[in-house]
Amino acid sequence: MPPHRLKRKVADVEPEPSETDIYLRMSEDRDDDELGIERQRERAHKMREARDWPMGVEHVDNDRSAADHRKRRPGFEAMMERVEAGKVKRIIARRMDRLIRNRHDQMRLFTAAEQHRMMLCFIDGGDLDMSTPMGQMIADFLAGQARAEIKLKGERQEDAQLQAAQQGRRVGGRKPFGYMPNGLELHPEEAAAVAKAYDDFNAGVKLGTIAREWNAAGLRSGQTKWAGPDKGQPTAWSHDTVRLVLRNPRNAGLRRYKGQVVGKAIWPKIVDEEIWAAAEATLSARTGHPTAGRANQQLLTGVALCGVCGATVHAGGGNTAARGYRIYRCSKAGGHISRKLDPIDEFVSAVVVARLSRPDARELLTDRKRPDAVELNKQLLSILNRRDALAAEFADDDEMTPSQFRTMNKRLNDRLAAVEAELADAGRTSVLGPLVGAEDVQAVWDSLVTDRQRAVIDTLMTVRIMPVGRGRSMFRPESVEVTPK
Repeated sequence: MPPHRLKRKVADVEPEPSETDIYLRMSEDRDDDELGIERQRERAHKMREARDWPMGVEHVDNDRSAADHRKRRPGFEAMMERVEAGKVKRIIARRMDRLIRNRHDQMRLFTAAEQHRMMLCFIDGGDLDMSTPMGQMIADFLAGQARAEIKLKGERQEDAQLQAAQQGRRVGGRKPFGYMPNGLELHPEEAAAVAKAYDDFNAGVKLGTIAREWNAAGLRSGQTKWAGPDKGQPTAWSHDTVRLVLRNPRNAGLRRYKGQVVGKAIWPKIVDEEIWAAAEATLSARTGHPTAGRANQQLLTGVALCGVCGATVHAGGGNTAARGYRIYRCSKAGGHISRKLDPIDEFVSAVVVARLSRPDARELLTDRKRPDAVELNKQLLSILNRRDALAAEFADDDEMTPSQFRTMNKRLNDRLAAVEAELADAGRTSVLGPLVGAEDVQAVWDSLVTDRQRAVIDTLMTVRIMPVGRGRSMFRPESVEVTPK
């Protein structure tokens, strides 16, 4: 072969990779002997330097549980990009279970390691030459052992979390709104905002209105922006994030596990259980509705009815700016009514103020059907205790069949659901409370946000807006029918 052809052949051969990458991971389900990232780093570099291996790239995944397959490992992914590109000769990790977490990770790493004739080197173990059958066999054995340990660790962690939930303890996580970072003490400003939000929501205030109030007060959620120039900054409140706060049973001093309330919590409550249950009943019924929780801007939108067909009315329609005034229209296509909005709002408001200014207004607060919340709470706790006792009896009693256990457990759960439903009714706060007995009902009415005014109207009366003939510009009270509820 001519010399120039030989030189070209040698130059075309890719040089073998010589770099050594280091992978470090500390999981959140750590054992007592779990090494921190810095300690792992120190031992990994000491191992590399002792063997005089050239340094490649260090990859770190901190507090990422191997048992949770849904969590992405950025450090592992970056390392695999280099491995699959043939840029790595060796990987140093503490143990096999620090490096892989499932069969997919194992197959991906082992296939690339065999293809590029790599070494896997473990601080608490030996070196595995993945280019040899013996190295691959030992790696398979260690990988199986690592997967088994991950599953056992996950089971131990789940058992510990269940026990903590049953005992009402907290096991960590993001700071809950309304509480201090430890989750066990009330945050004065946030807790007051949460308590007021329950009161407002149960009185008819929309989630969007509550969100705007929290944002105006400078309160921020625990979530941060994940992209854009403000990445990492706290996000503003929205009706969706307010909904999550109000649905959280921890605000009523209850402990939740896997979406179910399992008992009382050790931290202080922000609101009584029946107040939380009332909000939860409303919010769970609205789940999935695209406009649930968004604030309506006009007083009678969705409250007043069309006097012709009985459909609700809404504000707007047509060129409002050109007319110079706003209107209420029937919500059905080709609506039956089109009326000036402001005179109707003023008339209905005047009717409300007049009714709540009467000496017998306090009778409107009387609810003779209201169940006894204290007694219901006792029933609720009794059922929870009986359910726990039944589970313990089934575990210890060989004579109780699974079918018998399911039947008795279902009866208890049905009774529990019924009591919780009664509690939800018992916990509804009175929307009329601030107005009844006020020295100046008009002043209190004017101070209420539109959502609360709407709730008062909906509680007191049914409003029907009747059509009027063409050419009639003067407002006539008889064109708005108000019927007490």
